[in-house]
Amino acid sequence: MINLMKADLYRILKGKAIYVVLFIIIALSLVSAIGLTPGHVGMTSMTESTININDEEMLGIMAETNSLKDLRTLMKSHGGYELDQAVLGTNMNLYYVFIVMVVIVLCTDFSNKSIKNTLSSAISRNKYYWSKAILIFLICTFLVLFNNYFFYFTNLLINGKNFASSLSDIFKSTMIQFPLIYGIMSLLICFAFLFRRTSSFNTIAIPFVMVFQLLILGVTSLFRIRADWFYQYEIQNALANLVNHPTGEYILNCALLGFFYIVLFNIIGYYAFKNVEIK
Repeated sequence: MINLMKADLYRILKGKAIYVVLFIIIALSLVSAIGLTPGHVGMTSMTESTININDEEMLGIMAETNSLKDLRTLMKSHGGYELDQAVLGTNMNLYYVFIVMVVIVLCTDFSNKSIKNTLSSAISRNKYYWSKAILIFLICTFLVLFNNYFFYFTNLLINGKNFASSLSDIFKSTMIQFPLIYGIMSLLICFAFLFRRTSSFNTIAIPFVMVFQLLILGVTSLFRIRADWFYQYEIQNALANLVNHPTGEYILNCALLGFFYIVLFNIIGYYAFKNVEIK
């Protein structure tokens, strides 16, 4: 199992995709730091305002500002806020980075049909599954840490302490997000073993977040269902809520939900792979 992981890691480091991913993370960090605002994907944004501005006249001036330089001057004159925590709240953006990693580590084996040769050697399906899953977890953990801490130091350098929190706060926010982030990784690993080929996996995985949000929004709106629990624990909202001074109970609930996703999706993925015929 270790040898298989080493071989995959060597192949990843020799390829270009991992460096493209790192470049994208760096570029997005610079854009957020210079623009003094985080970006997000999906239909939901942070459940709490990242910039506490109650002055309607000030908001109107910001909306009419056409120059990035003027906007930065305006934002800095307002007094600053914890931009790094706001960016951590949009870590659902890393979902698409995880997709790339799952494709490189796992889906290419099915698409290139190299998995058949691997399984015909001394590697069992059990060892194959866990070597792939563990490697994906390790690589994606590194990318999360790189994303969070690269932005922290970049933001501190560009914008100063008025727009930064402490290293201990960044560490805390990172740690309490990990159970749900690992749940996201487990979902993608499950998709990879269910759909296997890269084209099928991408077709399902890439639009999944937005389609799922649209579906829930449509059902709740059509049948006038209160979905407070869903909006509170939907992963994109939950990752944002976890950095906005959550209660201990909320942190615990999110951690339990994350562990539930990890167990559920890995069980589904493992048994789907165990019983599938490899052609």
